[in-house]
Amino acid sequence: MDDMFIGSRDTATHRVCGTCDTLLPVEAFYKDGLDSDGNTRYRRDCKDCYKKTRILEAKFKDRRKNK
Repeated sequence: MDDMFIGSRDTATHRVCGTCDTLLPVEAFYKDGLDSDGNTRYRRDCKDCYKKTRILEAKFKDRRKNK
């Protein structure tokens, strides 16, 4: 049942991107604050996927704004 959750494959040095499902070093993820224990949290999607998503969102906003 643990295979059902992507986070179960994460380690202290690597995590799985929630968008592209690739195992990457934590340096490939943007930091997202601290958890309740004071440990660094990282975004669920890697930097590359995050950038692609942000570009698509910006294009979509521009299209809606220009209508």
